[in-house]
Amino acid sequence: MAIKNLAPIGAAVVVCSLGLSGCQSTSMLSATTEHKTASPSSSSYYVSTSGSDASGTGSISHPWATIAHASTKVGPGATVYVAPGVYTASFTTNASGTASAYITYTASNSSFSATVNCAQIAADHGDLSLCARLVGTDTDTWVNNGNYVAIEGFDVTGPGINGIYTQGNATLISGNHVHDVLTNTCNDDGGSGINLNGTNAEVVGNYVHNIGPFPSACGYVQGIYFLQAGGYAWNNISFANSGFGIQLWHYPSGEAIFNNTVFNNASGGIVLGTDGSNTVDHITVANNIVVNNGGVGISEQGASSSSTGIHNVYENNLMSGNADGAYSLQNGLTAKATVSKSPGFVDYTGSSTGNYQLLSTSPAILAGTVILAPSFDFDDDPRPTTGATDVGAYEHQ
Repeated sequence: MAIKNLAPIGAAVVVCSLGLSGCQSTSMLSATTEHKTASPSSSSYYVSTSGSDASGTGSISHPWATIAHASTKVGPGATVYVAPGVYTASFTTNASGTASAYITYTASNSSFSATVNCAQIAADHGDLSLCARLVGTDTDTWVNNGNYVAIEGFDVTGPGINGIYTQGNATLISGNHVHDVLTNTCNDDGGSGINLNGTNAEVVGNYVHNIGPFPSACGYVQGIYFLQAGGYAWNNISFANSGFGIQLWHYPSGEAIFNNTVFNNASGGIVLGTDGSNTVDHITVANNIVVNNGGVGISEQGASSSSTGIHNVYENNLMSGNADGAYSLQNGLTAKATVSKSPGFVDYTGSSTGNYQLLSTSPAILAGTVILAPSFDFDDDPRPTTGATDVGAYEHQ
């Protein structure tokens, strides 16, 4: 399976609600319809469990053994292809790309002839031995400090606080299966499957579940966690986490949360807020399926009513079965074009055994807005570019 080829983060565009209920500027990534294949070039490097950091050259015939070592050898425009196998270690990458030349770390097949999307493999109940499987041993499985870095297609787990943690600007995290992180702990140190402590984070098509001591609720441990300003989440499936499926907390602003499927999280579906003195504002939450979560489906929270602003927009979300209701919004905000029906999944189990594609009778079909909706879905299938689009991570085919 190939990962959608995404262009680097570009110029600011205007995010407007369908009913013109609010507009804001935010940096967004433009998507193409191309797929990536592993084609050798002077900027291609290789990692394998059979490689060597000591004697390897990073070539296809003499690969390195670890992503951490590769990161000390590469620069802007480099792609590091990682073969299937189990890589047991927690590690840090520090190298930075540029806005026009990302450093890309991508899972590949054993011959390095094509990329692999482990989020899609997991969602399809496929063979995870085809994946580059990163098993952490310490606080975070993967810490990225570099700017303009893409992390694509891995299977990530570990006992530490975070599966993937980034504080680099404009990190793209795409097509990863992140699961079973911090499964025995709940305290105010927090934790998450994907932790976005860098600006302009781009989170696309990940399959995130069983973060924290689920089924116990723990509001400190999230599936996907934005802490800073800018960026977006598209086409993610986040479920069976102890906290929220997607949380935006501390200093987020200017994010777009579109076409995600969020269900069976113990504390709630999607939450925006802060316990600081800043205001979380200019965030659009649209085209999401948010169902069967503990707590509220989509909520604004914080130390006071000024913790969230008046420019947040909530539209075209499908909401049902959330324990404490669909929405809890502040400052007189109301949601628009909400679909209050069961989503009509192919096979809802609430766990990784289910199939969260849409039945032909699903009320999510054609219930979304195309304004800033991604042009592809979780499976890289196209979404309509005119008229209406489906709600949730999958477009009905």
